[in-house]
Amino acid sequence: MNSEKTTTIPAIRSWLGIPYATAKRFHKPVLLPFNPDLPYDQKGPAPLQAGDTSWLEADNGFSEDCLNLNVWAPEHAGGQPLPVIVYIFGGGFELGSNTQTTSNLSGLAASGRCIGVSLNYRLGPFGWLSLSQYGGELAEASNLGLQDIITALRWVQQNIARFGGDPQNVTVTGHSAGAYCTTALIAARAADGLYHRLAAFSGGASRIVPAWWAEELAITFLTELGIADDPKQLFTLDAKLLAETLIRVSPRDIGDRHGIDNTTIGIVNDHAQIGAVIEDTPLHILESGHRHNVDILFSTATNEADWWVINAIEKFDPGSIGNLVDELVKKSRIPRSHAQRIVAAYDVNGRTPVEVRGALFTDYFFTLPAARAALAHAAAGGNAYLLSVGPAEGAQAVHGTEMYGIVGQVRPGQSNEQATRDTFVRDTLLDFATGNYDRLWNAVTTKPISHGIGNSPYEPTAHAVEVLRTFEGIERT
Repeated sequence: MNSEKTTTIPAIRSWLGIPYATAKRFHKPVLLPFNPDLPYDQKGPAPLQAGDTSWLEADNGFSEDCLNLNVWAPEHAGGQPLPVIVYIFGGGFELGSNTQTTSNLSGLAASGRCIGVSLNYRLGPFGWLSLSQYGGELAEASNLGLQDIITALRWVQQNIARFGGDPQNVTVTGHSAGAYCTTALIAARAADGLYHRLAAFSGGASRIVPAWWAEELAITFLTELGIADDPKQLFTLDAKLLAETLIRVSPRDIGDRHGIDNTTIGIVNDHAQIGAVIEDTPLHILESGHRHNVDILFSTATNEADWWVINAIEKFDPGSIGNLVDELVKKSRIPRSHAQRIVAAYDVNGRTPVEVRGALFTDYFFTLPAARAALAHAAAGGNAYLLSVGPAEGAQAVHGTEMYGIVGQVRPGQSNEQATRDTFVRDTLLDFATGNYDRLWNAVTTKPISHGIGNSPYEPTAHAVEVLRTFEGIERT
């Protein structure tokens, strides 16, 4: 195996672009054996995707043939196998790659406490468009991106020992879409035994797409391409055209992506469909206690949805408080009287309508699902931890604020305060993955005990309690 040192101290070894599986378009992945004779000194191709890709540091371009992973290990790991941390990148199931700095786990491996793995999975139509209902050659096309992830975990089980890792001590972690994929593993029987702990950052046991919408989106997609009567043409059409078309026809607003029905792409509740991958929603599985032996960490930021307030204010602005009430009624089927009470709880302190929407959606989309999942897991006999990431100097606590910290990288130009906060996030993940729970805070009980880091605008546990009360009786998937 080829070794590549970095300037990080202690030194690490890296193996980049290892193919873990191969897959034909719209077919399930096929596990590949590891070839120890290749150099693995270059990143593999990033997943083919639409939009601006300049930020992904994809040195070897983009491809449908993207099922590769990277491994980082301390140069001197000692005689005992190390715990393994597997990272799943985010990007709304449409964007991202294991090539970017915020997917580089060399910072975790440099601690000497773990082996780091960062994987690619198929994006957009290739990984998340539900087509199994058409049968035939498309019968396997359900949650293909999640099938990719599960196959990568199978590869880890079979091969990580040769890199110094312990296949019986695997923590899967991810951010945003990667966090939703992480928690979805709970609901996938094929993933049983492939992981031992889960750490979900900015994505809880939620955002599951209903099967009815997945089929409707597929019809819209095929109609836009002019092949509604002949879906088999998908196998011959240009890949970039497919990626760009799905972006064009799928809902773009965060409210659509996180409402009760999650009308966008993502993990489909396909349990009753051909080629099913998950058996129920992750929250229902947690409530059942079937995965009570898996320890879980849920982390959210205090101002998640303010990313859209800051970066997409015109599209995110509801225009009025009344429009925000209407949105909760129509997109989440909340009775108007209840929707009005919820909005009133956030229409305080002189907030503008767009700021109200940001604060409300932060809690409805992130804080609430994390707290509910943690409480459900604890009630079923599981071990769950809640973390709340607040702002630091130069780093607002919006969606993505902790991404450098998760993988142990240094954000360029960071303040000392952010460095302290991100180091805490990194060390929390390492302590969790290595089973050093005495270094953590108290686990969730019948109360959503939450630990705060950064300059939090509230006491995290009290806030979680208040959010649970505000949204009591409101369902989420």
